Amino acid sequence: MPPIASFTPETYGGGSQNWAVSQDEQKLVYVANNQGLLEFNGHQWSLYPSPNETIFRSVKAHGERIYTGFYMDFGYWERTPDGKLDYHTLCADLRDRILPDEHFWNIFFHEGYLVFQSLDQLFFHEPGNEEIRIVSPEEGVAKVFPVDGELYFTDQKQRLFRLESGEISPVLSQDETPGYIVHLWKDRDELILQTAAEGCFSLSNGVLKASERNTFLSGNRIYSATDLRRGGRAFGTVSNGVYIVAPDGDLLYHLDQIDGLANNTILSLFEDAQNNLWVATDNGLSCINLSSPLRKFTDDSGQLGTVHASAVFGDDLYLASNQGLFIKSRYGQDLPEIIPGTRGQVWSLFEYNQQLFCAHDQGVFLVNGSDAIPIFSGGGGTWRIETIPGHPDLLLLGNYFGLAVLELKDGNWSFRNKIEGFDYSARFLASTEAGEVYISHEYRGIYGLKVSEDYRTVTEVKLFDTPQKGKNAGLTRFQDSILYFSRDGIFSLVGYEEGFRKSEALSGAIGSTEYSSGKMTVLGDRLWFFTNESISFFHPGVVSDELQRQTIPLPARLVNAKSGYENISESGRDTLLIGTADGYLLLALSAVPLHQHEIRLASATAYPAAGDPIAMSLAENGEVRYEDHSLKFELAVPSYEKYFVPRFQYRLLGLSNEWSEWSPESTLSFPGLQYGKYTLEARSLLGRRSSENTVSYTFRILRPWYASAWAFVVYFLAVGALIYLLHKAYTRYYRNKQRALQLENDRRLAARERETELEMIRINNQRLQEDINSKNREVANSTMSLVRKNELLQQIKENLLSNQNPEKSIAQVIQTIDKNLDEGETWSLFKEAFENADQDFFKKVKELHPELSPNDLKLCAYLRLNLSSKEIAPMLNISPRSVEVKRYRLRKKINLEPKAGLVEYIMSL
Repeated sequence: MPPIASFTPETYGGGSQNWAVSQDEQKLVYVANNQGLLEFNGHQWSLYPSPNETIFRSVKAHGERIYTGFYMDFGYWERTPDGKLDYHTLCADLRDRILPDEHFWNIFFHEGYLVFQSLDQLFFHEPGNEEIRIVSPEEGVAKVFPVDGELYFTDQKQRLFRLESGEISPVLSQDETPGYIVHLWKDRDELILQTAAEGCFSLSNGVLKASERNTFLSGNRIYSATDLRRGGRAFGTVSNGVYIVAPDGDLLYHLDQIDGLANNTILSLFEDAQNNLWVATDNGLSCINLSSPLRKFTDDSGQLGTVHASAVFGDDLYLASNQGLFIKSRYGQDLPEIIPGTRGQVWSLFEYNQQLFCAHDQGVFLVNGSDAIPIFSGGGGTWRIETIPGHPDLLLLGNYFGLAVLELKDGNWSFRNKIEGFDYSARFLASTEAGEVYISHEYRGIYGLKVSEDYRTVTEVKLFDTPQKGKNAGLTRFQDSILYFSRDGIFSLVGYEEGFRKSEALSGAIGSTEYSSGKMTVLGDRLWFFTNESISFFHPGVVSDELQRQTIPLPARLVNAKSGYENISESGRDTLLIGTADGYLLLALSAVPLHQHEIRLASATAYPAAGDPIAMSLAENGEVRYEDHSLKFELAVPSYEKYFVPRFQYRLLGLSNEWSEWSPESTLSFPGLQYGKYTLEARSLLGRRSSENTVSYTFRILRPWYASAWAFVVYFLAVGALIYLLHKAYTRYYRNKQRALQLENDRRLAARERETELEMIRINNQRLQEDINSKNREVANSTMSLVRKNELLQQIKENLLSNQNPEKSIAQVIQTIDKNLDEGETWSLFKEAFENADQDFFKKVKELHPELSPNDLKLCAYLRLNLSSKEIAPMLNISPRSVEVKRYRLRKKINLEPKAGLVEYIMSL
C-alpha cells in the first residue's frame, strides 16, 4: 500500500468533519472544516474560525486568494503582512439574492470564472471584477461536474444538464438518469457516469448503457470522487474507505481505516501538485502519497511480527520474522502465510547453490517451497550461515554457543561437526582463505580464530584490543575485506596479527551523530547500512575503486526497523525490501525523487514577558520592542510525504555566523535577544536535494527605553547638570575650605607672629638682661680695677713716703707694680667681654681648627678686633717682633694661602 499520513482533530486543532481540500501556488493545503478554514504548511496547522460561526463546506485556492463557502456567505481570504489570513466577503451586495438557509457546497474554476455552488444556484465571479452572475435552475443544483471544458450539473430530481454560454440544455431526463450521479468523465467519445450505488454507465450519442467499469465498487455507496493527474480515478465511499483505480480501469488500492485512513466515511477527495491524494473524512484527514517510491505492508493482525530477513526465491517471497518463516507470492496480493514447523525466531536467510537456508532459533532449515526441512538442531539456535573460502562443500554456522559446519554429501546437506575451542555467541562472523574466522561479540569485542584445516577445532583464539566493543555493532565480509562498524567508525582488517585499523575514508563519510546500528548487508557490489536519518550504501566509484556513499533519506524513526536487526534485500529489479517492526517496506530505487522544493518563513512571533504573543510582519523588516525580545520563527517546506521529511539549517547573523546542524525541527526559538540588528537565514534539505532558495529575514530589536537616543540625551543632560552641580558644590566647598584654611593660616600666622614677637621680646629681654649683667660685671670689674688701682697707688705712695732712700723706693715701687701685673686675670676679663660681643667666634674657630692652642686663640681674638702688632704686643707682654712670629705660626697652623690675609680670614669667620 502507498504510505498514508493521517491527522486527527487533536492534531490539526479543528472539528472532526472535513468537507473539501485545496492547494495554493505555494503548495500550502487548505481544508474546509466544521470549525473554519484549516491551513497546513507541511509542519504547522492553523485554524481560522468561521466569520459567522457556521460550518465551512467548500474551499478553493486561486491566485493569491483562498475562496471559501459556508452558510449564507462566500468570499475570499488574503494574506496579511504578518503571514495570517484575513476574510473578505463577496456577498455584501447579494444579500437579497441569497436564499434562506443556503449553503455553498462547492467552489471550482471554469473558463475564467470562480463558480460558487449551493443546492439552489450557481454564482459566477470573475476575479478582479466585482460583478457576480447568478444561474438559478428551476430545481436547484445537486452536483456540478466540469468535464473537458464543459460544465454539467444535476438538479434535485437527478436530471443531468449541460451549461453552455449561460444556457441550460438537458442531457438526461429524470426517467433516463440511472441514479444519483457522483462523478462524470469522458472516455473517447463516451461520457461515463458513476452513480452512488447503481454502478457505472456510459452515454454516447444520447444512448445510456450500463458499463462493466468499476465493478469492484459494487455494494458500496459512493459519496465523492476525483480524477487523478496521471490517469485513473479515486472514489470515496460512505463506509468503506477509498478505491484508487488505474488508468486502465483496474483497481490499484482499496484503502480503509485498517490501512491507516483517518476514517472510512470519505466526504471529499483532492489531488495536490505533488500527486498526494488528500482524503477528507468524517473524522479526520488523510494524505496518501501516491507517487511515493515506497509501499508499505503493515501487519495489523500481529501474525507476521517483526521481519528480521527476507529473500526472493523463485516466484515466492520469504519473510523471516520473530514469529517464524512466512511465504507469499512474489507479485500477488495474497497475505504471508507461515511455513509449518518454523514457528519461532528466524534470524536470517541464506541462498547458496540455488538452495535456501533458514537460520532459526531451533537450528537450520532447508527451505523448499512451503516446506522447511530441519538439517541441524544443535548449538541452541543459529544466527547466520556463511560460506568457507576454498571449501564449496562446507557451510559455516554462527550459533548461540560457538561454530558448526554443514557438509554437502551425496547432494544433501547435513550437520558435520561442532568446531571445538570456541563456545561464545557468533552472531556476526566472516572467514578468510587462510583459515581464520572473525567474530563480533556485542559484549566482548572482536575475536580472531585460527581453525584447523578440516574446520573441526580452533587452534588459536585472540581478542583484539581495538576496536572496542559497541552496542549494535556489526561485522561482515565485503570485496575481500572484513569490515567492522560501530559507533566509533568503520574498521578494516589488516591481518590476524595486526588486527583492525580504522578506515578514515569510510568513517569520515558518516557523521558523528548518524550512527544507530552497525548492522551491514552486502547486496552485490553495494554495502548497505542504516543510520538515524537515512538508509545508505557504499559502492565502488565510476572513475576509481574507492568506495562512495549514496544516501536514501529515510529516517530510522519512520522506517521503524528493529534496532540492531535492520535488514534489506532485493525483491525485484531495482526494488528493495526493508524489514520493519510491523511488516515491511518496498522501495523502488529508480523512483526515489529529487525533491525540488522551496523553504518559506511561515511566521515570526515576539513574546513579551507578560501578555499575548505579537505577530511580526513578514512583508518588511520587522521591528520588535525590547520588552518583547524573545522571538520564535516557524519554517515550512510544503512537503506532505510520510517518509521523506525535510530537515532545516539556520543561522542568526548578529548572534552567530555559524550554521546550525541539520535538524527536522522547524520551530526556531531565540529567547532574550539583545537590542540590535539581526538577519535570520534558513535553508532546507528534502531527500538528497537542498532548497531552491534560502530564507532571509531581517529584523531589529529596538533599544530599551533606558538605552534609547532620548534616554541618552536625558542622560547627557542629567550628567551635565550633575557635573555642573558637583562643580558648584565642589567650588563652594573648596572656596569655603580655602577661606577656612586662609583664616586658619591667618590665625596661625598671627599666632606665629605673636610667638615670634614674644620670642623676640624674650630674646631682647634676655640680651638686655645679659647686657645688664655684662655691664654690671664691667662696672664691678671697673670698680674693682679702680679699687685695686687706688690700692696700688696708695701702696706706691706709702712705699715712696716710707723710705727716704730714692733708689730703694724706686725698686720697691717697681716690685709692687710687677706684683700687681696679672696677665691671666686680664685675659679672663678680656675674654668675657669679647664673648659677650661675639659669642660664637671661639666655637667656630675650634670647629674649623681644633689644633689651635689657647695662645693662638688669644691672638685670633685680638686680630678679630683688627688690632695691630704694636697694639697686641703690650697685651701679650711681648715685643711686636714676637707678635709677628706668632702671626706667622698661626698662618701655618690654619693652612692659610700665602696670598690670603690673616686678618681678613679671621674677620670672615
